[in-house]
Amino acid sequence: RKEIDYKTTMAVYGFLLHDPKFSKSRGNSEDKVVIWACRFYNAEGNDKYSCARAKAVAMRVHQEYSVSKCELHLEDKKGLLKQSGATSSEEQGIFRLKKGKLFSKPKSVIWIQKSEALCTLICEEEANILLAASQLKLLMNAIIEQFGAESFRSAKWINQRPEELYMLLDRLLPCGHLQFLTETDIKKEVSELAASLQKGMK
Repeated sequence: RKEIDYKTTMAVYGFLLHDPKFSKSRGNSEDKVVIWACRFYNAEGNDKYSCARAKAVAMRVHQEYSVSKCELHLEDKKGLLKQSGATSSEEQGIFRLKKGKLFSKPKSVIWIQKSEALCTLICEEEANILLAASQLKLLMNAIIEQFGAESFRSAKWINQRPEELYMLLDRLLPCGHLQFLTETDIKKEVSELAASLQKGMK
């Protein structure tokens, strides 16, 4: 892996792992987003609005995902998915956030739905979006490598070992920097993380 120049601008503003379904609390009909994990990479992201910022992004991603799901359902009814060979097991999208109270500068948001989870990268305006989308997919593959095939079906797999997820993020998105990683790099990083955790248990 190439040495990272930490003086360069961070491309990734934040990462979210959240539930594609809303949760309703007892006695309250209001829909609530369920966030499994969250990390912001600068001072603004970690200010007093951090929680509100994460919820606002997760809510917008949920809206985008819901629209995408409806459109996919209509295509499926027409038999277009079968004709094209596409599947509805994984969806993805991208949208732009304007600057405002929660963000001092515009942001690009990339999301991917897999199984029962949504993975989201909040990127700076100047970020390479194609690279970010590619690395988000690899990050999801790394999570599966680390936590198992069921890791995106329930938050319990992450909640039982949250420190491992953040250690994985530190290796793959160090200080919010995008890297040109391959599947081989991902397997190496996961293997090294496993060795590091095993060493720490001794």
